[in-house]
Amino acid sequence: MDSTITTEIWSRASACCGDEFVHVLSGLLDEYDRKPGKDEPVRITGEWIGSDGYLSLLAALNAKSRRDVRYYEHGWHIELRSRLWAHICRGIQHRLVMSGMAPEPITEDLLAFDIGV
Repeated sequence: MDSTITTEIWSRASACCGDEFVHVLSGLLDEYDRKPGKDEPVRITGEWIGSDGYLSLLAALNAKSRRDVRYYEHGWHIELRSRLWAHICRGIQHRLVMSGMAPEPITEDLLAFDIGV
């Protein structure tokens, strides 16, 4: 997923969901099922996903302990594993597309992912 698409997804989702964004993220974290294998860490910053998105993600992560969700909060960034990050971003993207709130580039990116392009 392109970083500009990721930024747009988080910007749209935090604007569209408002106060419910934490609950959306919490639901995505609850759904995550880690598969065995190594995946690389990803550093998520407020500059990348927006300050509202960053604070919502941090609140959702801190809300409760989840078996397959590991993260490290370093003050200026959150470190997640790449598959967990992809699960969260694709989940938000899917919700935006299904609600009709996604612009064409976000919709096209999800379609390309779904068909394996």
